[in-house]
Amino acid sequence: MVDTKAKIITAAVTCFLNNEFDTLEKVAEEAGVSRRTLHRYFENRQDLLESCKNEMLNSCNKAMIEAYESDNDPIAKVRNMLFAAIEQGANYAFIKRIYKRSNFSNVDSKKEFESDNIKAKWLKIMKNLQEENRINHELTIPWIFDLFGSIIETSIYAVEAGDVARNDSKKIAWISFKGAIGLKE
Repeated sequence: MVDTKAKIITAAVTCFLNNEFDTLEKVAEEAGVSRRTLHRYFENRQDLLESCKNEMLNSCNKAMIEAYESDNDPIAKVRNMLFAAIEQGANYAFIKRIYKRSNFSNVDSKKEFESDNIKAKWLKIMKNLQEENRINHELTIPWIFDLFGSIIETSIYAVEAGDVARNDSKKIAWISFKGAIGLKE
C-alpha cells in the first residue's frame, strides 16, 4: 500500500502538471486526504514542491540509469538516455517552470545526471565517440552536453505547445541531436 506522504506527492505532481497554480486543497482532494492531513506531512506549498523536486530527481536518475544500461551500443545508450530525459522532463515540466520564477531554491538542471556517476558515463560516451571520429571534433563535450539539455527542453516545450505529438518529439529530438553533433551511426 502506498504511504500517505507518497500519495500526496503523486497527487501534487498530477495536479501541478495540469495546473501549477492548483491549491493545496486541490492536491489534498486528488490524494484523497484532508488538507489537515496534507499539512501533517508538508508545512507549506514550498515544502511540498521541494518533495516533488526530489521525487523528480530520483525518478530522472533512475530512468537515466535504466536507459544507460538498456543497451551495449554507445549510440543506443545516448539515444535511450535522450528519450528517458524527454519523458521524465515532460512528466515534471511544472517544477522547472515554478523554480525559474522563484528564488526559494534552484533546480540544478543537470542534477538528474549526478547520482551513480551517470553524467560521467554520458560524458565518457561522448568523448569516446569523438575519439572514434563519430561526432564532430570542433564541438566541445560541455557544448554537446548543453545542447543535449536544450534539445530535451525544446522537445518538452513543443509537446506542451501542441506543435508535435509526444512520441514524435522523441524522434525529432534524436534527429536534431545527432545532426547537430555530426553523429555517424
